[in-house]
Amino acid sequence: MFKQLWLVEPGATIEEFDPLVEVMSDKASVEITSPFSGTVTSLAGKTGDMLKVGSTLCSIEVDGGEAEDTQEDLAAAVDLSKATKEAPESRTVKQSEQAHSPTVSPSLEPPLERHTPSPKASAQPAKEVLATPGTRRFAMEKGVDISTVTGTGRHGRVQKEDILAAAAAASTGGESSVTSSAPSASRAPSSGATSSTPPPSTQNLPLSPIRRAMFRAMSASLQIPHFAYSETIDVTSLERMRLALSSDIPLRYRKTIKPADEATLARLAPWQDGSAQVEQSKRFDRLTMLPFLLKGLSIAMHEHPLFTCSLSPAPSASNAATEDPSLVRRSSHDISVALSNPSPSGGLFTPVLRSVDSSSIFDLASRLAHLQSFLDPTSSSAPKFPSEYSGAGTLTLSNIGVVGGKSTHPVVPPTGQLAIGAMGRMRVEPRFVDEKAAKKVAQGIDGEELSLDALRVEPRLVMDVTFSADHRVVEGVELARLVETWKRIIEQPSRLLSS
Repeated sequence: MFKQLWLVEPGATIEEFDPLVEVMSDKASVEITSPFSGTVTSLAGKTGDMLKVGSTLCSIEVDGGEAEDTQEDLAAAVDLSKATKEAPESRTVKQSEQAHSPTVSPSLEPPLERHTPSPKASAQPAKEVLATPGTRRFAMEKGVDISTVTGTGRHGRVQKEDILAAAAAASTGGESSVTSSAPSASRAPSSGATSSTPPPSTQNLPLSPIRRAMFRAMSASLQIPHFAYSETIDVTSLERMRLALSSDIPLRYRKTIKPADEATLARLAPWQDGSAQVEQSKRFDRLTMLPFLLKGLSIAMHEHPLFTCSLSPAPSASNAATEDPSLVRRSSHDISVALSNPSPSGGLFTPVLRSVDSSSIFDLASRLAHLQSFLDPTSSSAPKFPSEYSGAGTLTLSNIGVVGGKSTHPVVPPTGQLAIGAMGRMRVEPRFVDEKAAKKVAQGIDGEELSLDALRVEPRLVMDVTFSADHRVVEGVELARLVETWKRIIEQPSRLLSS
């Protein structure tokens, strides 16, 4: 005796292998699938009723001719009850006089199909195959022709283990040649054993000397606990200043000289101690934003002298714990700049610009142009900067904005410097002309002095910056104060010309 839980209703259209009912006994629970595609016409009993093994379970109206004889001993197949005797083969077929289509009544036992392969499917003599619908579906999924599999179950029934063994034999090029019985051609592999695709070849590439040095440096940087601080800076006024100064570069630094300018240089030559112009590699025709940012950072360092110091000794990959560290304060503001090597050998370099505090915007731009002249895209070796750029600064600035990124998280180099800053690309954003008044409007503070002009919006140029500091030495608030001071200087660039 078994209880059943119906998964379909009368009138439901089902496909082959769709679940019909869940049968439960005191030992196990099993789901029985439909052996045919058709329409459910009637169910035997309600959910929870007790049915005997071998009794009619439901009736299915099948489209087309008569269905195959299907039967299975449920008790033996799922071992629901060892005391139950084998049920005889049973199938109830009811012919509908009105629809003239056969109606198949599967018994409580899930059907065990007897399949006779067509002569086209196999060259061997036809034979019956004993297997459940679930096993047949499993064979199709594995691409195995079930008619070629020898069953090891009772009465020669094909089990899932037999399908797995046949699939394994086919994948290793065994004697059995298996094909999928699925009707879809996309799921039907070749009748022979499929040849495995060879894995793609790989190549072991050693690191270049530049990348090995970078590997050692970044390994040492892992010892440094980082504290990061980010801010958005309005650079609208600074950009306007940059454009104005770019149109009036002193002749000493100008790369392109007009005939009138040559006459001026000839007139000034007797009054010069040396050449009237800097060397060719230090000349430029366009100012970038970086000299202004370097100069503003130097002015901020006056108010935060901690960042004029470097840590001694510097971290190294072989020295995880530094004994008796100290800070070495410098009399000049030495700031490094991050330069990416465009050559195939790659590498990131941080040459130092010394005495930024006593250098003009044009002098800083000249030295940056000089550094750029040593970056050769066609060279396979590292750039060789002059000795005046060797060593390390107490701070570093990196401009990723030339690549196009908004922001990044820079890593402090293991040179003893205390912090590094990175600037993203400059972009346009709408901003209130009077931020303080707009804030009062947002807070709901009414007043006669407030007007709609406070909500006027204009396009502004902004840039994201992120600084990282060595948190073993620098407190978070100290880095934040440095960045905020630098921001005020950049947003009021007149201070750059007064220093």
